[in-house]
Amino acid sequence: MIIKSFELKKNIFEKYNLFLIYGSNEGYKNQITKDVFENSFTGEILRIEENEILNNYDEFISNLMNKSLFEEEKLIIILRTSEKILNFINEFIERKIEKIKIIINSNNLEKKSKLRNFFEKEKELVCVP
Repeated sequence: MIIKSFELKKNIFEKYNLFLIYGSNEGYKNQITKDVFENSFTGEILRIEENEILNNYDEFISNLMNKSLFEEEKLIIILRTSEKILNFINEFIERKIEKIKIIINSNNLEKKSKLRNFFEKEKELVCVP
């Protein structure tokens, strides 16, 4: 689902778990991330690069699956992403991991981009150009 940046509100953050923010203006993307997501979030916030996930894929997935009873919600911001992260997104959706929200920050994506098309077509995912 495509949502313009000025339409983002706190209630959207509560309803959805996966967000794609893409474009060439890094400052504006960081401002949106901070204002809409980070300021209203009370749990743990992790910033991680895409290649860190891909290099330790199995370990990262198992860490997401193994949660303690007292663990609070997590916000994971994945930086500098490409279409390689699509497998991780599919697995995250299939496993229905709860209490974790993911923001995927990417550079400009072409209209033919598989990552962009996936987020635009899925109703449970939010795409912010």
